[in-house]
Amino acid sequence: MTPFFIGTVLNLASLYMIAGVGCAILKRCGEYNLGGEGQIYFSGFFCAILLQHFQNFPPFLAVSLCLIICFILTSLITLFSAFLKDKFNADFLFTSFIISSAIIPLINGLITGKFRGTTGNLLATEFIKESFRFTQILPPSKLNISFFAIILIPIIIGLFLFRTKLGREICLCGVSKEFALYAGINQKKTFYIASLLSGGFHGICGVIAICGTYYTCHLGFHASLGWNALSACLIAFANPFLIIPSSIFLALIITSANNFALYNNFNFDMSGIIQAIIMFVISFSIFQNISYNHRKKGCE
Repeated sequence: MTPFFIGTVLNLASLYMIAGVGCAILKRCGEYNLGGEGQIYFSGFFCAILLQHFQNFPPFLAVSLCLIICFILTSLITLFSAFLKDKFNADFLFTSFIISSAIIPLINGLITGKFRGTTGNLLATEFIKESFRFTQILPPSKLNISFFAIILIPIIIGLFLFRTKLGREICLCGVSKEFALYAGINQKKTFYIASLLSGGFHGICGVIAICGTYYTCHLGFHASLGWNALSACLIAFANPFLIIPSSIFLALIITSANNFALYNNFNFDMSGIIQAIIMFVISFSIFQNISYNHRKKGCE
C-alpha cells in the first residue's frame, strides 16, 4: 500500500469517527440520527461562507469560531427534532431524516446560485484561504493534522458515557426508559443533551471536511459521509472506543472498492453497493431489537 492510499483511508476514517461518535451518543440514548448527511452538508456550507468573512482573522481564531458556530447551528437542527419528539411524540428517526432531506436541496440551490464561486467551472463556493487549510501529513493524500485530535474524541466520549454520571444516565435511558424513570433520571434532559451532542459532532465533521479535505463546499460533498458514519457506529455497537477500528475498516473497504472501480473502468458506484450490503446486514440486529421492544411493551 502506498502512502497516498494509507493517507486517504485514514483521512476518510477520521470523518467517519467524528460523525460516528455523534451517532453513537444518540444511539446510546435509544434514538437514531438519520439526518447526518444534511447536518454535515449544512455545517460545511456555513464553514465555507464564514471563512470568507473571516479573511483578516488569525487562522486559529477563524477556524475555532467556525467550529463553535457550526457546532451550535447543527445542534439546533437535532434539538428541533428532539423538541418535536418531546412535545408531539414525533418519531425522531423520521423527523431527523425529513429535515436533512429538506436541507440538502436548499444548500444545493445556494451553492449553484448566489454563493457559487467565481473561479473555475466547479459548482462550489469560493475556496478558503491556504492559511485556513489544515497541514497535510502524508501528501499528496488529504490526511492532515486534525487526525491526531479526532482520534482522541471517541476515547473522550467513551470515557464520558461509561465513566461519568451524566453519561451513564444517557446509556441507561437507552437500555430501559422505565427503569430510568423509576431511578429518578431526568429523561428529558438527557435526551436533549444527547441530541445536542449528536448534531454538534456532525457539525464538527463538516468543518473538518472543508478545512482538511475539500477546501470548498462543492455540490454534494456530503454524499455517503453521514450514512457511512452511521454504519461505522452500528458496526461498533455504538461503542465509541470501537468506532476507531470500525471507521478505519469501513474506510479501507470503501477506498479499495473505489480504487478497484477506477482502475477497472467500472461505471457504477461500488462503494454505494458495499454501503448498502453493510446496512442490510446491520439492519437485522436493528429490527431484532425493535421487535423485542414491541413484544416487551405488548407484555406490559
